[in-house]
Amino acid sequence: MEISFKIHLAKIIENAIYQLILKSSTSVPDNVMQKIQECQDQIQPESVAAIQLKLMKENLEYGKMNRIPICQDTGHLNFFIQLGDSFPIISDFKKQIEKSIEKLTNEAIIRPNTVDPISNKNPQNNLGLNYPPIYIEIIQKSEDLIITLLNKGGGSENMSKLYMLSASSGKELIIPTVIETIKQAGSKPCPPIIVGVGIGGDAVKSMFLAKKSLLRPISSRNLDSDLADLENKLLHEINKLDIGIMGLGGSCTCLDVHVERSMRHPATYPLGIVIDCYSHRIRSCKITKNGKVLFGTLNSEYKFQPEKKNAGLGEINENI
Repeated sequence: MEISFKIHLAKIIENAIYQLILKSSTSVPDNVMQKIQECQDQIQPESVAAIQLKLMKENLEYGKMNRIPICQDTGHLNFFIQLGDSFPIISDFKKQIEKSIEKLTNEAIIRPNTVDPISNKNPQNNLGLNYPPIYIEIIQKSEDLIITLLNKGGGSENMSKLYMLSASSGKELIIPTVIETIKQAGSKPCPPIIVGVGIGGDAVKSMFLAKKSLLRPISSRNLDSDLADLENKLLHEINKLDIGIMGLGGSCTCLDVHVERSMRHPATYPLGIVIDCYSHRIRSCKITKNGKVLFGTLNSEYKFQPEKKNAGLGEINENI
């Protein structure tokens, strides 16, 4: 009974991951669309930027309606797993993720984007050594499995930066360093962008926190008042750069900035910056220990919240 229970649950997880990739590749959360609409209301009608933004918005709506990728670059698939310590299955997630990725690649829903850095060979299945990126966090006193997927396009990923600032003056350098990074990036990450910033930790931790911060909803603020204030300042300063929609100028360069921090070594001051494009492809699903599947997003505390509008993928009942 125990073996058949886990086999069935594993199949549910595999199917949920398949639907998660499909949904993430073909739509963006409603709050992203709302922010893009706010940009449209801010810029001069009939300007080149307004026409470009209108086409971008139509593309996002068309992809969602027809369940086709909203960008020809279907991105790196980043999986963030929150595993409850009482969830019945604690392994084999990589196998279930790989099956879903390969199936969707074969169905031509996602583009084969993995290339060996030495041989430059593409296995044509979006898999390979140390891929996809999977980050697992154990959640105490939880019976649920929550999987969040961030589809990260290559253009915005190329703009990621790690800085090891001066330990004595790092705090004062955060804002000018982030601003200069965005200024140098210009139109390359396909603005309007979302900016993730990780402060402290070590080199790896700061970059992880920067990417993890992108999982929070647009317009959310860090619960730490100091970091919330920093997020607001950075957002204001970035939108003064006059980069604008796809580099065409204007005040709508950045949709939001999210900042997270970690304790650091007294001799170091790491600063990680990760940028995402306007096609902010992010979705979450929650799987209960009984096999019920819900789709949604994470809130400002990285806790799961179900979608209000299910659009056919909000809930799957497969109770065991």
